[in-house]
Amino acid sequence: MTARAWYSPGRVRGQITELSGWRLALLLLVTGAVSSLAMAPLYAWPLLIPGLGILLWTVDGARGTSCPLRAAFWRGLLFGFGYFLAGMFWLAYAFITRGPDFIFLIPFAVPALAALLAAFWGGAMVSYAALAQRSEWRVLVFAVSIAVFEWLRGHVFGGLPWNMPAYAWPAGGPMSQTASVFGVYGLSFLTVLMLVTPALVVGSAITVRRVMPVLAGMFIFLSLFTFGVLRLGMPDPGIEPGVRLRIVQAGLTQEEKWGEGGVELARDRYLALTAAPGLDEVTHILWPEGALPTYMLEDDGQTLSLIGEMFSHDQVLIAGITRRAVEDEGELYYNALAVLRYQGGTPRLVGLYDKVLLAPFGESIPLSGLLSAIGLSEFTRLQFTPGPGPVVMEIPGAPSMMPLICYEGIFPDFVRSGAPRPAWMFNLSNDAWFGDTSGPRQHVNQARYRSIETGVPMIRAAARGVSGVIDAVGRMPVVIDPQAEGAFDVDLPRPIAATLYSLWGDLPFWIVCLVTLAGIVFQRRKVFASYFKLRP
Repeated sequence: MTARAWYSPGRVRGQITELSGWRLALLLLVTGAVSSLAMAPLYAWPLLIPGLGILLWTVDGARGTSCPLRAAFWRGLLFGFGYFLAGMFWLAYAFITRGPDFIFLIPFAVPALAALLAAFWGGAMVSYAALAQRSEWRVLVFAVSIAVFEWLRGHVFGGLPWNMPAYAWPAGGPMSQTASVFGVYGLSFLTVLMLVTPALVVGSAITVRRVMPVLAGMFIFLSLFTFGVLRLGMPDPGIEPGVRLRIVQAGLTQEEKWGEGGVELARDRYLALTAAPGLDEVTHILWPEGALPTYMLEDDGQTLSLIGEMFSHDQVLIAGITRRAVEDEGELYYNALAVLRYQGGTPRLVGLYDKVLLAPFGESIPLSGLLSAIGLSEFTRLQFTPGPGPVVMEIPGAPSMMPLICYEGIFPDFVRSGAPRPAWMFNLSNDAWFGDTSGPRQHVNQARYRSIETGVPMIRAAARGVSGVIDAVGRMPVVIDPQAEGAFDVDLPRPIAATLYSLWGDLPFWIVCLVTLAGIVFQRRKVFASYFKLRP
């Protein structure tokens, strides 16, 4: 056999379809891990073409086994495990940052989270194996199954819609603009459909029947790109008059902030940067999530007083804080945002928001009751309490604003639930937990999609993350590097008209899914009738 024949596409495809055992498991794990490079910061989306193709072929092979649904689940799970473990490895850095007592949790917590997220891909492959017809148009079922289970991943058990297929497209680029119509779940469906269709013609005779889905995928790609270019060419709505924002980036690591003398270090650094030249021309000062390692509102009157000495009349500080409150349940802790207006040097609290969606392990401990029961209560004592719900705040001297603390900015439904429609969003975060990894880059890309979906600009202040200005179509005219330190004065962009997604939400996405399901049921009505022992 010649080398050319051994490497022929048809032979390779056949070998992949027939793989089993550890070779199949290794292939899926590696393929999933390589596919994760499609996410930020590389955006190597072409890698999804072979990645999704191999997943399709292996699950097609599962349909010929004695237990096709079980085989399909495990193949989807293995691919997803490699994908999420490689794409979210940076979570381990947070355990290292938290201290040596937590490092032993890394081999348990990070793979466990990857496995939990991968289970949704396993479920998607079960759906595909059960529903798909044996024709080239089965790729439609493949794409719908993944998109539906991605929606479930974003909602079940609180949800974690991280690194969905849609995020392979850099926010603010032409392909990302489709999220303004269909949202990221709809864009994920279109992304999978476009990128999996080439797998139909690899190693197969070229026929009109096989080529049609590929041509349809190319047409979708060109349509999305053209729509994005046209949308990005819309007139700029301009900036909000009379509003000048100062984003303060202190550049402190978690070790510096929480180490010996960290309180004084953080306070002095933030105060010095806040007081940088040009402060008199600024109307609002923005500090990131948990800027100071103190309970600023309750115990840190010295900081509030020092801020008052430098602020002129009516300047506003919008800061991420940690606060505690004594309530009926006892002493509770909140990750919060405070809006302080200084009049004559005296601070007045004019707005307060408590974070609603708490990050697992960082702010809430999954299965904390079980950990306490087995003697590990030490690891559950520093949990936060969730706030009552999303809000749109009236800010003195600025249009209405929706606060999004940390990863609240990755949830499309949460952002849409703010009413009335805000004029801007403020996403404050503490990405210092994750070091100089891909995590902060993935975070900002996903947050930018919320502006695309809603047509509402966003200001981002992220400690050792990507800060800056995000306009109403997801572009970043001002980008502040994670390692940068200083005070950055920026203008506030205006919003554009409400997008179709902001009005309809995921309704168009679900219509496509239901139409696809109806078509499958109609085409395979005799098969489904036999499942339920009904007359066809």
